[in-house]
Amino acid sequence: MRYRVTVPDQEYFDRNIPCRTACPIHTECGRYVQAIGISRDEEAYLLARAPNPFAYTLGRICAHPCEDACRRGKIDEPIAICALKRWATERHNLGTGHDPARKNLPPPAKRGKRIAIVGAGVCGLTCAHDLALLGYSVEVYESAPVPGGMLYLGIPNFRLPREIIMMEVTQILDLGVTLHTRVTLGRDIALSELRTKFDAVLLATGLNKGRELNIPGAHLAGVYNGIDFLINVNLGYEIELGKRVVVVGGGNVAVDVARAAVRLVQESSDWEGGGAESLQPALDAARMALRSGAEQVSLVSLESREQMPAWKGEVHEAEHEGIDVDNGWGPKEIVGSNGAATGLKVRRCVAVFDENGRFNPAFSDEEKVIPCDSVVLAIGQQADLSFLSGEEGIEVTPRGILKIDEDLMTTAPGVFAGGDVAFGPRILVEAVANGHRAARSIHVYLTGKTRKTVLSRFRIFNNWEMPRGFLSTPRQTMPVLPANRRIGIAEVELGFDEAQGRAEGLRCLKCQVNTIFDGSKCILCNGCVDICPEHCLRLVGLAQIQGDERFDLLVAKSPAAASAIVKDEEKCIRCALCAQRCPTAAITMESLEQQEREVFE
Repeated sequence: MRYRVTVPDQEYFDRNIPCRTACPIHTECGRYVQAIGISRDEEAYLLARAPNPFAYTLGRICAHPCEDACRRGKIDEPIAICALKRWATERHNLGTGHDPARKNLPPPAKRGKRIAIVGAGVCGLTCAHDLALLGYSVEVYESAPVPGGMLYLGIPNFRLPREIIMMEVTQILDLGVTLHTRVTLGRDIALSELRTKFDAVLLATGLNKGRELNIPGAHLAGVYNGIDFLINVNLGYEIELGKRVVVVGGGNVAVDVARAAVRLVQESSDWEGGGAESLQPALDAARMALRSGAEQVSLVSLESREQMPAWKGEVHEAEHEGIDVDNGWGPKEIVGSNGAATGLKVRRCVAVFDENGRFNPAFSDEEKVIPCDSVVLAIGQQADLSFLSGEEGIEVTPRGILKIDEDLMTTAPGVFAGGDVAFGPRILVEAVANGHRAARSIHVYLTGKTRKTVLSRFRIFNNWEMPRGFLSTPRQTMPVLPANRRIGIAEVELGFDEAQGRAEGLRCLKCQVNTIFDGSKCILCNGCVDICPEHCLRLVGLAQIQGDERFDLLVAKSPAAASAIVKDEEKCIRCALCAQRCPTAAITMESLEQQEREVFE
């Protein structure tokens, strides 16, 4: 094994690892996938956990932008990165509090500063996690009876088991974070009081209100808001839906509502905080509430199937569970009798967006009425900013979210905001990124001291080989619970077994490994071009290369011949045939390894 130190073109090599670049918290996705493939399970866990205090959770419900960017998807299907994160985390003792990512950390020195965080969701708890590790005294205020934010209140149990949430929240609280539940900002405690008691405040209250639909009949009995519906279901309230339910919306919330509506659920909403503060039952009167699923559930969406923002896999599972997905219809009126909903009148949507790409639905004259006993409107979310009296000096944007600067500080000094209340609806992994960013900004605000160093070196592989059969192995299919057993809170996705996890890990193209060209050795024999199975190398004249004066980092060239070998990184499968064929050893297989260290003084 050899190394050489150089000054890399950072942007170029980052682009070569598209999964890591696409991840908002820059998880080393490819490295943990590869570790799973070669049975290095603790290494895989540590890589997945390093930037992410909610690694177990996001192994189940992450929107996985890494998979959308995965280069393997250019060949057949992307690596199942999210499912492999779950695989890596499940190899550790769930619920025991054991976290090898924290086992060697010494207790941090106390800084004597106090931070208040409003909202015990992903952003707020991630920020609390980081600040606690830096030695700050952190207190989290949550209006709900349970922590977790929309993880607990908005995501059904059959997608995210409550013990997963409890375990990860408990690990954060065990760092010394104090949690206060059933405390609503603006009602039980004022923002001005928090600013007086604490050195900094983070507002991470999320988007916990559903948007209303202004159509006739919207206030009839049997009409529910999607967010309110999920919150009530997840806290244990008994909800009478009737036999026929229509859900309006085309996003993930709408699909969650529809799938929750068909289930017979019996669960407790108790929260056991482990080493942290124990909470009383969420709703004593509704404890162990029985909720009978509807017999017929329809999901009505403005969008076509291709335009639906909901994840395709979730829509497929909804249909597998007997939910009728009716695309291309928009609600016009909720029909009622004796003050209660009896049907939803819809009209055909012929276009969702106008010629400028703006949301501006157009409808034809075609209409129909869908009979139902209840209607659930799941058409979006908004922030509840009722805690602002207008005297705090905090500005609100026209979008109804908090105005912040590049350091996440609001227009009130010392008051920060992150997550959906500051950016609008975002995926959960972006909330983790916001939490990290907020913690760093709060630290800099209070101390003004932080410094970062990055050490880079190339690791040279003398005998590089890809796993045998890696191109012919198909993407593994997630095992799921049979439809006739999907009742109650049973988790639908079962996770990869041993063989599936290993096989999927070996599919990775190992994008961190690069073919490095030494132009001084290249004789332009064209051997590498001839042998490349993906045709990603071409011999061209230098006059054909334009746009990047640093192209010597990208090509092997011979000044005398005025030619160059150009590589298309999108097609490279790291087979190393070019390096093996090269008669002058002008091509080597090398990995750029970086160690980034940020010191918070």
